[in-house]
Amino acid sequence: MRAALRLFLFRLAASLALVAMAGPGWAAPHLIIVNSSSDGAYGEASAALRSQLQRTMPWVEIEEQGWEEMAAQRLEGSRMIVTIGTQAARVVAGLSPRQPVLHTLLPSSAYSRLPNMPKSGATVSAILLDQPAERQIALIRLALPDWKRIALLTGSDSEALNLRLGELARERQLEVREANVNTDRDLYPALQRVLAEPAVLIASPDAQVFNSFTVQNVLLTAYRHRSPVVGFSSAYVRAGALLGLYSTPEQIGQQAAETVQKVLSGEALPPPRPPRQFEVAVNANVARSLGIQLDSAERLGNELARREGRP
Repeated sequence: MRAALRLFLFRLAASLALVAMAGPGWAAPHLIIVNSSSDGAYGEASAALRSQLQRTMPWVEIEEQGWEEMAAQRLEGSRMIVTIGTQAARVVAGLSPRQPVLHTLLPSSAYSRLPNMPKSGATVSAILLDQPAERQIALIRLALPDWKRIALLTGSDSEALNLRLGELARERQLEVREANVNTDRDLYPALQRVLAEPAVLIASPDAQVFNSFTVQNVLLTAYRHRSPVVGFSSAYVRAGALLGLYSTPEQIGQQAAETVQKVLSGEALPPPRPPRQFEVAVNANVARSLGIQLDSAERLGNELARREGRP
């Protein structure tokens, strides 16, 4: 009880000291969060963002709005804007705000198509959902060192990512099998081509190719071809992917809070970047069925983080 009281008094004193130093013209930094939804992953990211800011910058005034109620005048007076999810990002980008804007919880393909993107300056940035290609290839080489072939299915939203995956895989002496998926009817023939010989199929966050309607077809076809799948969510692993590489909404929310803290302290927005923190998931049943021996998810994740220079 005494410790909690001391912490409260410390934060109060820090806030009052800042007001005193800033002078009578000072106004509290004001952050507006524009959310695509208050439920699920969006709500988790928002809660993590708020929680960390309340610990590190308790004097910051935070206001949260749904994308449906957003209008240009609602953004006036704020120091910074954070959007959560693609729908919120589109609405805010359409309003062309002057404040720094950080978009979160959206894939790079959605970010690249936002309207009114500035041609210069660092007024808009993002923490993207996509895992970097370097991290994905590193996981495959770490978890499946005996596999020398990867398979890629490319739709309109995964061209850039798959191009980079292919380049990195070839640099590491991996064979790359690729096919384009332009319509739903292309999916099964494309799977048959890229998995004609067993390969590690990398699923990308491209809704045209990998979505709730195609997941069973993809996983069953890969299993019949004795080919492991690397998914981009824990749900994919539960459904039957061998491995998953993803960042949680909480991790992205925490990274967003760190960026907000720096911007409100006077630093410029960093360039768009992938999530810094991530999780690895393993489906032990699929591994046994395919005769693959894997390290634990914890060991794989810790080793990937160590190789990226993180404790």
